[in-house]
Amino acid sequence: MDLSDPWDGLSEPWRASVELAWESYCAGSLPIGAVVADTHGNVFSRGRNRIHERSGEGSSLFGHKLAHAEINALVALVSGRSDLGACVLYTPTEPCPLCVGATRMADVKELRYASREPWAGCVGAFETVPYLRRGNVRVVGPEDGRLEEILVALQIERFLRLKPEILDRFLGTYEAVMPTAVRAGRTLYCSDTLKEMSTAEAEAPAVLRAVSQELRSVA
Repeated sequence: MDLSDPWDGLSEPWRASVELAWESYCAGSLPIGAVVADTHGNVFSRGRNRIHERSGEGSSLFGHKLAHAEINALVALVSGRSDLGACVLYTPTEPCPLCVGATRMADVKELRYASREPWAGCVGAFETVPYLRRGNVRVVGPEDGRLEEILVALQIERFLRLKPEILDRFLGTYEAVMPTAVRAGRTLYCSDTLKEMSTAEAEAPAVLRAVSQELRSVA
């Protein structure tokens, strides 16, 4: 059992992405944040999910179904950059069809995601769709199993609060792939742990530790 601090091993782009995800959670949106960085980890732009919000910053999309984290991070890139081929898009959740297409159209050449998304994740399209395949986008999937489960538990807890029409089907899809993370998400929802941490304005490292502890308790 890994008892180390889950925050300690994260690179700067991943830390920024997780901080944005928690910011989204606290704002009532889905806990997804994304950043675009260079190959040395220097962050160029940031974006987060704002689907359930009524305001945004700068060029950020908000208040509708297109206000995804990856879209906002890509839109926030400085206009006219000529080195996008050296950029990496980091996102905590496997991108959906919208964000996969946007990644290709933005000419970013590498995509890194920290957790699988069995309901809407679509990175496989980079291999099956000719247009997407032609972009030669390098895709790197989850590399840290514990971080993946933490992020999925956070996502599950938020969906339980939002109660969308697809909730039962969504949960069933996730349970078939990551049952422990779903159990942790359900427990966190029932305990109001994350809701209370949001109210207390807890920071992202503390949230990762709390979710990691819950995962250990339900394993």
